[in-house]
Amino acid sequence: MRMSPEDRLRDALRAQVDTVEVTPDALPRIRGRIQERRRGGGWAVIAAGAAVAAVIALAVVVFVPERVPPDRATDRPPGTSVTQEPVEPSAPATTGVPAGTGEPAKMQLPVYYARNDRLVREFHELPLPVDDDAHRIEASVTEALRAGSAADPDYETLWPDSVTVRGVTVEGRVVVVDLTDVGTVPRAGTPALAVQQLVSTVAAAASYTSVKRIDGVRITVGGAPVARLWDAVDTSRPVKQLHPSEIYAPMWVIDPQEGQQVGRSFTVHLAGIVWEGTANLRVRGAGGEVVVEQVVRLSVGAPAVGEARVPLTLPPGRYTVEAYYISQADSSVQGVDDHGFTVG
Repeated sequence: MRMSPEDRLRDALRAQVDTVEVTPDALPRIRGRIQERRRGGGWAVIAAGAAVAAVIALAVVVFVPERVPPDRATDRPPGTSVTQEPVEPSAPATTGVPAGTGEPAKMQLPVYYARNDRLVREFHELPLPVDDDAHRIEASVTEALRAGSAADPDYETLWPDSVTVRGVTVEGRVVVVDLTDVGTVPRAGTPALAVQQLVSTVAAAASYTSVKRIDGVRITVGGAPVARLWDAVDTSRPVKQLHPSEIYAPMWVIDPQEGQQVGRSFTVHLAGIVWEGTANLRVRGAGGEVVVEQVVRLSVGAPAVGEARVPLTLPPGRYTVEAYYISQADSSVQGVDDHGFTVG
């Protein structure tokens, strides 16, 4: 395993420290010599001061805590190939379409749903009649609001079945989403979380456009502004996305998606908001037996959303991947999200 420059420097300094024997009265004796040599001129004082600094510096190096590489910080089940690396979501790729087919391009875009009164994210390959900022956002929002569009049956949209997206326009850093048939109440959950499902989808999709980051979402119905959506949520001004810790699930699995077939070597993509970014990954076989179980370090800890990709190698078969965290209060398993998938 190759050592980083930091590790090589630490080892070299530690080796030098090991050759130095520092007695308990070393520092007082050095100070005494400084006092005796003050009459001898400044250079002696400077040299002695440098010696003190060197001793202190070496002592400090001894107590520098050693970094623990990710593969040494977790238990690795025998027979599996596991490494981990916290990664931010990769940019989606537009699917090429042969010229003259008349078919729209397709693109992997983020979509938010609800699970247990919290929001979770999937990536869907969506058609783009026109590949521009507004149509990318519109495709994500349309998918998020469409009932039954989630790959995971545990996920759902909070919007009524009747709702449709008339169009999306981008006005600087504010995105306008025009809807129809919003009904009098959301389909499920609270009105506030339903609106945040839409806003979070817009914000995530905008990160894959030239807009990058939005300041808010203006919701209109039938082309006209509404002061209060469902008589519950203030939509008289652009709605801002709440802090992730207020609306996102504590843990969720992004890949493999529910029902997906993968090769023997694949990557589990996790996201969550957990203390010190410490999450847990577990994979069960078709009979429920645990074949992989380990701690995973997300890219950041709560209150931010952390992510990690964990490469695995498993024999062909049917599996269930679970992401969860351990409660600091009672060591119980919390926030479980699972996806069933097949290794082909």
